[in-house]
Amino acid sequence: MSKLKKFVKSPHVQIALVTGICIIVLAYFSKKILPQPIKYLPAAIPPFMMVIFESIKDKYKDKKFAEVKYWNIAVIVSTALVIILTWYEII
Repeated sequence: MSKLKKFVKSPHVQIALVTGICIIVLAYFSKKILPQPIKYLPAAIPPFMMVIFESIKDKYKDKKFAEVKYWNIAVIVSTALVIILTWYEII
């Protein structure tokens, strides 16, 4: 069981899980709830946030902004913004 806990505590796994869940939420909202589908570029914003995190994580190890919890929140907020802005037909 300790291997599983160690695996889940990895920042790479945490950001990947959050991003995957957000992509599934975007797909569900795009197909079932929103009046029009989400366009390709706005749908790519949450994975792009993950790529930014992965690129700066090793370079800025000791900095506060390189912590995975902030980037998880950024992915979730960007997902919510894409859904809200698509709902109101802003993007």
